[in-house]
Amino acid sequence: MPFLFCGIMIGMTFRVIDNPDFKKFSRNAGFKNSEFKALAGLFSRAATVKALYDIGVDVDFDEGICTFTYYRTNAYKPYLQFVIRHVGPHTAMYEVFKESKGRIAKSGLFRRAFKRLEDEVAELMGR
Repeated sequence: MPFLFCGIMIGMTFRVIDNPDFKKFSRNAGFKNSEFKALAGLFSRAATVKALYDIGVDVDFDEGICTFTYYRTNAYKPYLQFVIRHVGPHTAMYEVFKESKGRIAKSGLFRRAFKRLEDEVAELMGR
């Protein structure tokens, strides 16, 4: 609503400035439902052709670590591990470990680490 100040008409408006990019930086890093489904789906595909025997999920909330362990046999010796590590307030680190090689991938992006895990499982499936 405009008002008169010393013979000058002044109008004030209040607008809320919304920056949609701010929301993606302010949210906490975390493991998303779609990422969990991708890891579980990878196991399901490999289990149908009997390339993998079992999967184990371990979560340590105090340390900020979640581990997906893929087993080839019922001896429960880990063959592949996908580790999600909370390393900062807005950062998660993804790592892939293989039985005889150790760490084979490390990335701050889920897609990159998952792609490497997917390649290893596809090789195990014979594709």
